[in-house]
Amino acid sequence: MPAPVELAPDYYLANFLALIDFVISRYEDVLSADERQFYVNFRALSLDSQRLYVRLLSRKGVPSSVGALFRLRKLAYGEIADIPGAADQLVQSGLLLRNPELTADEILPLFSKVELLPLSNVTLPRSLKRQALEQRLLEQDITPATLTDAEPILAVQGAAHFETFKLCFFGNLNQDLTDWVLRDLGLYRYEHYPLDREQLPFQYRLQIEQHLRYYDALGRFDEIKCGEASAIIALAAELPLAPEGDVTLRRRVDRLRLTMARQLERLDDCEAADRLYRQCARPPARERRARIAVQRGDVRAGLNLCREILAEPWDEAELIFAEHFGYRTARQHKCLGGWEPPARYQPPTETVALPAADERVELLAAAWLQQHGDCHYVENTLFNGVLGLLVWDILFAPVPGAFFNPFQIAPSDFRTPDFYPARRHMFEQRLCELDDERFAARVWRNFDEKYGIANPLVAWEALPEPLLQLALERIPTTHWRALFRRLLSDITSHRSGLPDLIVFPDAGGYELVEVKGPGDRLQQNQQRWLVFFARHHIPHRVLHVEWQP
Repeated sequence: MPAPVELAPDYYLANFLALIDFVISRYEDVLSADERQFYVNFRALSLDSQRLYVRLLSRKGVPSSVGALFRLRKLAYGEIADIPGAADQLVQSGLLLRNPELTADEILPLFSKVELLPLSNVTLPRSLKRQALEQRLLEQDITPATLTDAEPILAVQGAAHFETFKLCFFGNLNQDLTDWVLRDLGLYRYEHYPLDREQLPFQYRLQIEQHLRYYDALGRFDEIKCGEASAIIALAAELPLAPEGDVTLRRRVDRLRLTMARQLERLDDCEAADRLYRQCARPPARERRARIAVQRGDVRAGLNLCREILAEPWDEAELIFAEHFGYRTARQHKCLGGWEPPARYQPPTETVALPAADERVELLAAAWLQQHGDCHYVENTLFNGVLGLLVWDILFAPVPGAFFNPFQIAPSDFRTPDFYPARRHMFEQRLCELDDERFAARVWRNFDEKYGIANPLVAWEALPEPLLQLALERIPTTHWRALFRRLLSDITSHRSGLPDLIVFPDAGGYELVEVKGPGDRLQQNQQRWLVFFARHHIPHRVLHVEWQP
């Protein structure tokens, strides 16, 4: 890893400029005239005005009808020599408003309790709560001029335009400029991948507008979700439609619909929830519909949904739900025809008594297992890591819409059901290498050439060379192939739940060991992995640790 570097006082401005320059260079043709003018106006500013604007844009401020509010006298930044002069230029450029028309209730939050108490025409106790103090002042018809005559109030303009720039750059509105801070501090090194215009996610203006509508709906839902069901239903009807080929927006809208539907269930409007679930093509929509149907007494509909899932499951968790819920419901309502109890797998299990210690139970078990061979604590890092090294170039392949900017640890669809299908041909070709020496050669080449570069599957500190050497030598290629196929089929669900330890016995071979301390039980994703190991003859066991008296 590179040594951390000391950040320049105005590092944030360099990051901001890199972001807007990147967007203009690649998306200028789909930006609105106002958004392009925003860029021109900002670029024409002096250095101090640019610094001040980015500082204010990055701060929360006091929200108002005309933008985030700040008091000029309260602004202090060591790297800005002349803050009042910088503010003047921003006002002239239209990026700040000075003393805009505001109501008293918008201005009051800018001032402290100590500043507000003397404004009352009656003596108020200092112990009065903030909200009560503001209410008392409003009842006295305090005028905005009383508060603003003494000093300027500034309102930030152009924030909505910057939201569009952020969306184009990050692909979402959840990230911010701190991503560069991580890079500049030496915490991340990023892979290089093509960012040609034709590969970028936004190809026309409608996509940008629909994504902005989605984020607007997301924010509004957060405000109304604990209110009336009717408000949620009305908002759901306004959700944007994904333009042709925009799988990212389709996923996001589906995810929000699921969240809305679940909240409608909590508000006891199951009929409206069911209508929303019907519009979703991702788990757990069918599961929730089956539960709602049975809850409302329509057992046949619930069981039919379970059969639909069994015939064509969307993922493994949904399949297991259908097996268990379908059988349990059929048994409860005495209609078991065709329903069999789900098979239960009991993995090989051993119990060992060890002296209690402050160390993690997995590490204590690893030390005990050293008597049988070379034991490593790997949990989810070994198999994920080797897969990441094997398919490195595929992970960062220029799949259309996968990369928005140069600072991504993973493609944007990495944790989605679309990840594997979009690269199926490449993955299938790469898995063929497991039949010859190309497998280990590629893994070692990427280990040497890419060491330290961020990869969503590779935890470098948990993948020492001796462990990697033993794993490549001892684990049969048939096991690697089975493990990789399962991981790739559902990265989000399957990259966790793998056993804690791997043992390489002195006599040869290997074994995976899941450790459970006193009172600990197997989780569902761990149980699913153990069933998979049994099906593919991958050596495994569960080690229960008890404390010695």
